[in-house]
Amino acid sequence: MKKLFLYILLCVLCCLTSCSEEELNGNGILALSVKMGASVPSTTRTLPTLDELNNGCVVKLRNSDSKLIREYEGISTVPSSLELVTGMYTISGSAGIKVDAAYDAPYYSGSMDFEIKRNQTTPITLPLYVQNTVVTTAYTEVAAAKFKSSKVTVSMSRGALEFDKEHPELTGYFMLPTGETELDWKVEAVTVDDISYTKEGTLKDIKISTKYTLTFDYEELDPQDGGMAITLNVAEEPMLKAWNIGISRQPRIERYENGVFHSLNDPVNFALDDSGKDVDVFVLTTSELKSLTLTCPEFISKVGLKSSSIDVLTMADNVKETIKDKVTFANYYDEETTNSIVKMTFKAAFFAAFAKKEGEEDKGGDYLVVIKATDANGKYRTANLRILVSNAIVTTELVNDYAVWAHRVTVEANVNKTAYDAAESKDLAFEYRVLGSENEWDKAVATIEENNQSKMSALITGLTPGTTYEYRAWCSGQSSESPTYTFTTERTIQLKNSSFEDWSQPDKPLLLYKSGDDMYWDSGNWGSTTLSANDNVTTYDESLRAPGTTGTRSIKMKSAFVGLGSIGKFAAGNAFVGKYIKTIGTSGAQIGFGRPHAARPDKLVGYAKYNPVAINYSDLDYVKKGDMDNGYVYVAIGDWPEDGTGDNNVPFLVDTSAKKFFDKTGPNVIAYGEIIFPEATEGDGMIPFEIELKYKDTNRKAKYIILVATSSRYGDYFTGGTGSTLWLDDLELIYNND
Repeated sequence: MKKLFLYILLCVLCCLTSCSEEELNGNGILALSVKMGASVPSTTRTLPTLDELNNGCVVKLRNSDSKLIREYEGISTVPSSLELVTGMYTISGSAGIKVDAAYDAPYYSGSMDFEIKRNQTTPITLPLYVQNTVVTTAYTEVAAAKFKSSKVTVSMSRGALEFDKEHPELTGYFMLPTGETELDWKVEAVTVDDISYTKEGTLKDIKISTKYTLTFDYEELDPQDGGMAITLNVAEEPMLKAWNIGISRQPRIERYENGVFHSLNDPVNFALDDSGKDVDVFVLTTSELKSLTLTCPEFISKVGLKSSSIDVLTMADNVKETIKDKVTFANYYDEETTNSIVKMTFKAAFFAAFAKKEGEEDKGGDYLVVIKATDANGKYRTANLRILVSNAIVTTELVNDYAVWAHRVTVEANVNKTAYDAAESKDLAFEYRVLGSENEWDKAVATIEENNQSKMSALITGLTPGTTYEYRAWCSGQSSESPTYTFTTERTIQLKNSSFEDWSQPDKPLLLYKSGDDMYWDSGNWGSTTLSANDNVTTYDESLRAPGTTGTRSIKMKSAFVGLGSIGKFAAGNAFVGKYIKTIGTSGAQIGFGRPHAARPDKLVGYAKYNPVAINYSDLDYVKKGDMDNGYVYVAIGDWPEDGTGDNNVPFLVDTSAKKFFDKTGPNVIAYGEIIFPEATEGDGMIPFEIELKYKDTNRKAKYIILVATSSRYGDYFTGGTGSTLWLDDLELIYNND
């Protein structure tokens, strides 16, 4: 039996992009991808296949506070890279099925602490050991010949397995409870003479991750001593080898300059006739590097090669001779870890060849050297070494899509440091205007980034949502124009039926949309009205509305006990953006949270009134009867993968019967905000409220919005006060200018 491995390469590089997420702050990179080892050895046809282990493998990443920041189910879902703040982390993995006792059902798990550091590459190996105690049975030649049939029963407190002589290939897997170290065994045999014998015993000091082979023997005895003896020999074998499930990363290609790693998206800038400088490019892989190609059409005219493409690992001697003064290579391969590192130094002479001015009309150029690295597993990565030759001081960069919000955008440009230092006038800005307009350019003052003197950026505010703008970098000391690019601001998408005017009732449940419209909001009315149409816990109220509203209704959520007599359940009044999927007896329901929302608001505002009562139903240890009930509203923006199947494909599936609830700290939550009403609101009318959305990651685009309101905060757990009531009206998402 064998050991299951996750091979994990932690590639820790300097801050490559800005990131405001609390857990992922751009200080280092955890680069992950997955590879599977060789074929899985199998003693029976029912052992899990390599693909099954692949698909069922769960990988979790936690920070130093034990907070889960990433979770992946299935090797194919693990991304190739993650940005992580420097610090301590724990990575854990598991594969297989965890059952008390079963045939051919191995379960693997393991965990390891590691540290993310700046400017270091740290390879680690996480072994996933089998967590079962494994049992097989065998017979000596004498016993096999003497026994016509035989059955061995092996048992522990939570289960038993039977092994018969006719199926020696059976392998049993036991998950011993904590503290349990014994297995009972019993053999029942019938000889060829039709004589039955039984013997039993106990194996002590049993260990996990260990295989026990129980070999039974037969010995003739004097008739006065019983005529026969069955003896047992136990072979103990630690399970330390094989199945390899590897988590490895794609090759990574990074530029190293002035003690800092840079993304290859950042160009190397040179003025015309510049003498150049040395630039190092590192290629890092977790498997042996098999091919490393450099491709550039200008290799022929600028470098003197006869081809526009070369393979660094297999190039001919004459090619090496041609480029020896322009590019040098150092290749390192560790057979034990299978890690490869190649350092390519593009010499000053290499860049000088591109920067050389070819006549008076030569204004420079924008050149790409395409670098492609392929490892032994067929994983590859392609990156561009961009060489920008120009006497321009600043050159505009394409904006990242996540940097564009509804009213604001962060734009960037490259700064030719040599030309900038030599310029007499050094004012920097970005010019922008609506695309297609004939207006004068507006200007936003730009600053050179503190940690990267070849970059400048500016925050442009006051933009119109859903509008395309053109923009360009500007410097007062530059005579030529910088390239002009465009971006389109996000739309300011609002909630549908946000004043709760539209309702319908085709059957018992009262619905939050009018007949003929698509559902956007839903409620727990589907569950509460199972017995009676009188049990709608979410209704409208025409007597209480937001001050100054033009509408005629608000939404009223009132907690209640629903059922007949003592048969029933506490139900909180509630409403949510999404759909109610189904009721599961009296144990709960499945609810689909979320609707598409490709925009990033900053606040949710509206009007509310809350009248709580004391809690008289509680299924929670930490919420006591007699405590005052709380009203609760929360909103989240995220990029959840769809959860469910068919018509019930939803951003997030809640299953209260299975204790699966929304987690505001989940890895797909981009922004979150909430308000708790701990007591009755003031006055007889509705009061304004505001929920600020706090973004933990500004480098991701929104896909969905989740919004939930309830008159009893712990209603998911059938806990609250009968009669607690929450009203809402005139909800609005606010998109800030700054």
